[in-house]
Amino acid sequence: MLGDLVENVLPGLGKADIEELLGPADDAADRKLIYELGAERDSMFPIDSESLVIRLDSSGRFASYYIYVD
Repeated sequence: MLGDLVENVLPGLGKADIEELLGPADDAADRKLIYELGAERDSMFPIDSESLVIRLDSSGRFASYYIYVD
C-alpha cells in the first residue's frame, strides 16, 4: 500500500494536498514532510522505527521520498 501511495498517488501533489490526504506531518523541516510509520518491517528483531520522508521541490510539490530507519 505504501508503494502504491508514493508511486501513483503523491507524484504531482503539493504540500497542502499531501497533508489533506495524509494528515499533518509528524515533523516538517527544510522542504521535507516526515510521517512516522511504526516498527521496522523487514527485521527479525524490529527494535527500530521507520518514517516516510517526503521531499518537496522548490515549488512545494512532491519530488521524491525515502524510508528512514532510526
